[in-house]
Amino acid sequence: MGAIFSMIEDTLQRNPRLKKAKARSTKLLSTAWWLGGNITWTVMTGVIVLGVPVFFEYERECQLFEQMAQAQNAQMNAAAPPA
Repeated sequence: MGAIFSMIEDTLQRNPRLKKAKARSTKLLSTAWWLGGNITWTVMTGVIVLGVPVFFEYERECQLFEQMAQAQNAQMNAAAPPA
């Protein structure tokens, strides 16, 4: 296995076009990794800043509706006052 890598490395060193292609692909991968990291950071920060407060407000509103439904059920199930 080591001989294969040696042969590939030797071929890359001899051919200047392959050497240039290797340098370009390395630069492309490093730039893509950097860009992907920045995009991930931006998206996650946006979710935290914009999405989490909406989620908490939704949960609070759901609790409010549950309390209103319980109060209404208690009122409906209460005994009617004697007439």
